[in-house]
Amino acid sequence: MLSSSIPNCYFELQPPERFALVDRFYRSQGYKVKCGASERVYAIANEGAGVVAAARLVPQCSGHYWLRNLLVASDWRGQGIATGLMQKLLPDLTPLGCYCFALPHLTDFYAALGFIQNPPHCPEDILRTYNTYRTRGRDWVLMGYIQS
Repeated sequence: MLSSSIPNCYFELQPPERFALVDRFYRSQGYKVKCGASERVYAIANEGAGVVAAARLVPQCSGHYWLRNLLVASDWRGQGIATGLMQKLLPDLTPLGCYCFALPHLTDFYAALGFIQNPPHCPEDILRTYNTYRTRGRDWVLMGYIQS
């Protein structure tokens, strides 16, 4: 059980054979996302509703992870599910850590989890991808999580 305040919800690292279920969850929320075979895909499921939240950790050449598509179903928001999901997966990010491109209004959310804005040491592969998105007009904020 994830939390006593969120009954019947379970956190799971998804095996690749369940990625299609997570892809379907993203599509049901209006996102075109396809989980890749090399990714670590995490989900919170409810016994009656199926997947209600998910996040993808995409491995990079540098050995770090790129956190992508942290999403909670619209009718499940405001219950601490995203925080719970992130708290469960953060231990898997050590020793190298991970980076994400946060929407500006979510920087405080990520900061509360231990991410820092515009980290001084960012791997070249992450930075290159971030800069590509920025040149395409995305106003995302680079954030990094490095646990020592």
